[in-house]
Amino acid sequence: MTLVTPPAHDVSPSPRGSAPRRLLTALAVAVTAVTLAACGAGSAGGDAEAAKTRVVATAHGKVTVPARPLRIVSVHAWSTESLFDLGVKPVGIENSGATYVPPRYLKRWKATAKVTSGADIDYEKIASLKPDLIVGVDVPYLSKAYKSLSAIAPTTFAAFDDTSTWAEYPDATARFVDRGTQLAALKRTYEDRIAAVRKEYRAKLADARWDVIQGGFDSGNYWIYGPGSPVGDILDQIGVRFASASAAVPKGDNKSVSYERADLLKDADYVIYYTNNDGSPANHIQKLFDLEAFKRLPVAKDNHLVGTSDFLPGSYSDATGVVDSVAKMLDATAS
Repeated sequence: MTLVTPPAHDVSPSPRGSAPRRLLTALAVAVTAVTLAACGAGSAGGDAEAAKTRVVATAHGKVTVPARPLRIVSVHAWSTESLFDLGVKPVGIENSGATYVPPRYLKRWKATAKVTSGADIDYEKIASLKPDLIVGVDVPYLSKAYKSLSAIAPTTFAAFDDTSTWAEYPDATARFVDRGTQLAALKRTYEDRIAAVRKEYRAKLADARWDVIQGGFDSGNYWIYGPGSPVGDILDQIGVRFASASAAVPKGDNKSVSYERADLLKDADYVIYYTNNDGSPANHIQKLFDLEAFKRLPVAKDNHLVGTSDFLPGSYSDATGVVDSVAKMLDATAS
């Protein structure tokens, strides 16, 4: 994974996206539609108690979980958003910062008890909610907390590493809570939207090149992402061609460059970037947009800047939101 979470969203990169391993330490101080068959449901004629639980594969090995968990705590934004997508109402969730919660989830997110703030985990509050399952993603700070969380309730984390793709997280969450049917419907909606956009805008996609950027948290740099990033993967499925800056970024990495290097985006016909849920540019990327050198670029003159609050996709609805943002811009672009 190659995306970086805003500091307010998590102490360790995750959200809503992830960072190359070389960035994990620095950012920590700044901030699986296939469902696996459930194991352990009891063999024919097995005892009734076994039928009440399942065994699921997690980043920390096989974990026995309730067959139908009712009181779920989510300690990571990706898991939270997928729970909402799947029609599950968690009793406790992470505090990722309201600014970074996509609008579709904001009302539900605000109404749910908060049990973490980045690496600051309120174990007593989690225990008071009497969860029968805790779900999350095995980012570094949560991995360290795994044993303590497991002492409260069965804890299931999706694996997190440089080879993970954004879709693995909603897939894993659905597996943990046994919502395979709902996941399949979400995945179909996403795939159908991809197919429709590829077909409708085939000519425009063939004629244009895209760069993927995010504001940096260091004082003078922004970040360029490539086809291997979560947003890049979604764009690639749509059929987007990448401009030179994004095309040059290796999979599983990103490129941190000075705001003064606006020229790197000179051959981009479109630029997609991260916004807060109110539509304002996130993570200081406005610093780049305000530069005269950027304003002189063709992409700026044509106003082909595609902002999306789904830039750090944690669910299939987020991913579909990215596709919708691309389609909206293409629809507004003259042929």
